Amino acid sequence: MRGGRARADVRQALLKSGFSHLYPGIPTGEWHPAAVMVSLVLSVHPGLSHEEGDRERVLDERHFQFRGLPSAGSQDDRRRSRLEDRQDRRSEAE
Repeated sequence: MRGGRARADVRQALLKSGFSHLYPGIPTGEWHPAAVMVSLVLSVHPGLSHEEGDRERVLDERHFQFRGLPSAGSQDDRRRSRLEDRQDRRSEAE
């Protein structure tokens, strides 16, 4: 997928070259569907914990670039996370 056109309906991820040492065997500078990249990262770091609904968080935003639309499930996860953050702040303020 190197340099190819991005499909708007598929979230894609690219490993930044400065972080290649953290992910041996994963090519840098190549766009892959985010789901494929998650599988690659988990194969390199099998002990990395994740939940099925939390797969995209396996990809550290400092290490990867993203393009395309996030999946509906990913958007739901973000909404749920923001709601939990608000609830935590409320309970801390009480």
